[in-house]
Amino acid sequence: MKKILKTSLFFLLSVFVALVIFFFGFLKIAPMEHNADAKLVGDMIWYDAPDGGIGFKILESAHPEYRIKITMNSPDEVYYEGPFIYKGSELDEVTLTDLGSYFGEDIDLTNGEKLVPTQ
Repeated sequence: MKKILKTSLFFLLSVFVALVIFFFGFLKIAPMEHNADAKLVGDMIWYDAPDGGIGFKILESAHPEYRIKITMNSPDEVYYEGPFIYKGSELDEVTLTDLGSYFGEDIDLTNGEKLVPTQ
């Protein structure tokens, strides 16, 4: 009985190690690339989504500080407008196509970095 338990434990541990190697060795976890659903609507970028979509407009820019208007459901429904600061090192300037997603606080950029609210 003890030998069966050891064999089973060894098998489970082997499967776990193999899964860890698979996930970290073969799967690439990458930041969101430029979304094919993104559309430029005038001077804003709009991402269609089942829940209505989201849009971004850069009102003022003095890198690393930006004033951004965020719209949801339609380009006319303003959800938030305010100052953000770039918290990254890869970009010399944030452009519309760099803005990727928003979940209530930070704006996630397409390269994996963030704009965070300053207030």
